[in-house]
Amino acid sequence: MPELTAIELDRLENPRVAPDGGSVSFDLRPSAGDGARVVCRTDDLQRVIAYIAGLGGQAAARRPDVTPAFFGNTDRVLAEPIETSDVGLVRGLEDGEVILVARMFGFDLAFTVTQPQLAALHREIERALPRSALAKTDHHHHHHDH
Repeated sequence: MPELTAIELDRLENPRVAPDGGSVSFDLRPSAGDGARVVCRTDDLQRVIAYIAGLGGQAAARRPDVTPAFFGNTDRVLAEPIETSDVGLVRGLEDGEVILVARMFGFDLAFTVTQPQLAALHREIERALPRSALAKTDHHHHHHDH
């Protein structure tokens, strides 16, 4: 296999979706030199996102200044938000295992969360949302037992 050219990524641009929705593509623009066009089947998007997130996790494990592992006050997080169309919790295969599922762009991403993380998330929801949003008459519980 020939040696690949390394591209130091500056930005992604020119997003395109195939007319049949079967693939997406975008350009990789480097800080210097030639870029490349990436084409990805939509069936592979979830796997690609999980792959990149896994690499991010490996990189975080090597850095001394990573955000704390437990959920904390998020008022100052400078992240670009990703819109979700639904969020739910599913019981995992192991005792006490909980999986947070977020539907984004027509596919689901699943995250394992610990019970202390869930408790912290619950406290953060109560802190961040106005009381009226959590009123018992408006509060709908969705039970997802699989």
